[in-house]
Amino acid sequence: MIINVMTNNFLFNKKKKLKNSSLKSQRQLKVGEELRHLISNALLRESFYDEHIKNNNITITEVNISPDMKNAKIYVMPLGGENKIEILNSLNKVSGRLKKIISKNISLRQTPRLNFEIDQTFEYSYKIHNILENIKK
Repeated sequence: MIINVMTNNFLFNKKKKLKNSSLKSQRQLKVGEELRHLISNALLRESFYDEHIKNNNITITEVNISPDMKNAKIYVMPLGGENKIEILNSLNKVSGRLKKIISKNISLRQTPRLNFEIDQTFEYSYKIHNILENIKK
């Protein structure tokens, strides 16, 4: 948003920053992507002694990190969409160990707190696709 200000017969354009939570800084995007890679590698290579994590392929679709870099919301989806609740509970249980593994490989002052959630975008896009298909008929 640009605001025109008239001062002493001179016209100045002031750029006003809009606070919009959907806009992420370049740093948030980079740290989120780095966290996504580190968590994926940790789930693939480390053993967590949990049958739900061990026996299922888990996709990390997105990592949203807060502007203060203290909290990270990790969106996951198990392959095939089965056992979502059990996998989500297992991931939230081992989040402390994951945080410790990640802290060794990332250069942040403070490693963010990890909060896992099921990614709903696949189901949402499927619903939209069905609605559009019904409109065509």
